[in-house]
Amino acid sequence: MAKYAQLCPIIFGNGFISQTGEEVKNLGCKKVILVSDETISKLDAYHTCKNSLVAAGIEVVPFNKVIPDPPDYIIDEGGELAKAEKIDGIVALGGGSVMDAAKAINVLVHNPLPINQYLGNPVYNPGVPVIVIPTTAGTGSESTIMGVVTDTSNQVKSAVLCPATLGILDPEVTLDVPPSVTAYTGMDAFAHAAEAITTKYPNPKSELLALEAIKNVTNYLPTAVEDGKNIVAREKLLLASNFAGIAFNDALVHLGHAIAHSVGATFHKAHGVICALALPEVMKYAALVSPDKVKLIGEAMEVSFTGDEGAVEIGEVVAAAIRKLITTIRIPSIKDLGISKEELLGVARMVLEDVCYQYVPKELTTEELVDILEAIYENY
Repeated sequence: MAKYAQLCPIIFGNGFISQTGEEVKNLGCKKVILVSDETISKLDAYHTCKNSLVAAGIEVVPFNKVIPDPPDYIIDEGGELAKAEKIDGIVALGGGSVMDAAKAINVLVHNPLPINQYLGNPVYNPGVPVIVIPTTAGTGSESTIMGVVTDTSNQVKSAVLCPATLGILDPEVTLDVPPSVTAYTGMDAFAHAAEAITTKYPNPKSELLALEAIKNVTNYLPTAVEDGKNIVAREKLLLASNFAGIAFNDALVHLGHAIAHSVGATFHKAHGVICALALPEVMKYAALVSPDKVKLIGEAMEVSFTGDEGAVEIGEVVAAAIRKLITTIRIPSIKDLGISKEELLGVARMVLEDVCYQYVPKELTTEELVDILEAIYENY
């Protein structure tokens, strides 16, 4: 059995952010909270978006307090503002953290605070239309039901279950993303795709979209890192992010993201960086279960196979190709991030308790997981 769907309609096109107001108006909104962060709120894209809303006769309430890995108290603050202003729509302009925050704030529009009671809980009164405009190509949050929130009481990442209503994908909005952010968000999309293919519950639609995402990231991420103004590369990466988001929303991610969530919550490092660093060893592990699926990932990266490779060799070959890619785009090592081997190994129990671990293709003992974590530290 395989299940697949698409939660959120998408509009894709260069310069389409200028049409945001009309699209929001078409959804019946008259007063929206514009969710963003301090950095994005200073960019031209933010003003273009806001002016478009105002020109369409929509009242705008700014909320620019989102921070990376949005904590529960920021969501509660946004929810209180949305309630006080009696908004009837939410527009999110930003990266994955902003889009996730907007979805979480939506849960609070017609429900009591705090947000923590809705983490992993799909039972709540429906909110208002949520329109998301990604400024990075990585999370695919416009196409997933999850809105990741940091539970500060338990120091873990969790999520609300709340899809967006409409996604507006404008590649021009991503032209000014710095090289480092381009690199790690692009590898987040790659990880979504690779894990969706090798998950416990794969499906044909997810595999098709994920393989296309891997091709685009492999071919265009190095270009975008070196030349951020290359619009073709930006287009391909934004599509890759969206395709991978659709793919993993159904198939779900597994070990790599369980590791990234645990390391991120503990050491507050960029999610996409940890996903990238975990990926080679995760693919070696996945190849022992589904060598045919890992081989597909290698072929999407234009890796050559003789046809005589066994599971271990397939895993090694694909892992080497991924390491070459992340080295090319200058992803820092675990050591460079200032995390010691002992500290990294210390998150093992947390990894096993992460929700994404439920979708691993093969259960691991604590000792096996520690070996994988050690290899992540030593092999890059």
